[in-house]
Amino acid sequence: MTIDRTPAHLADMLQFVQELRTLVVSMSAAEFAQQRVLCLAVEKLFINLGEAATRVDAERARQMPGIPWRRVIGLRNILAHGYEQVAHEILFKTVTDDLPALEASLQGVLQDIKGL
Repeated sequence: MTIDRTPAHLADMLQFVQELRTLVVSMSAAEFAQQRVLCLAVEKLFINLGEAATRVDAERARQMPGIPWRRVIGLRNILAHGYEQVAHEILFKTVTDDLPALEASLQGVLQDIKGL
């Protein structure tokens, strides 16, 4: 019998999203970009977020269209493999503009799974 680890991976993703949002609360993009250690922490959390996303079975992921799987995993790949220089302003914008919707989607999916 195979254990379905999808809920655990989704919960990890939600935790990483919430941590990312907490790190930049009440901060401007310029303030964020000037704090190297914070920028590195955000990069690492985005890598962790993408890594957790890669662990969700592709068939299960297709059943969750509200989660931008390719974008989450793609950002992880860029950060982990250093394909290009990281623009911390873009990471900041991603945290502030894109992660609230991802957080809501993850919470909804996890509630649906728990309700089954």
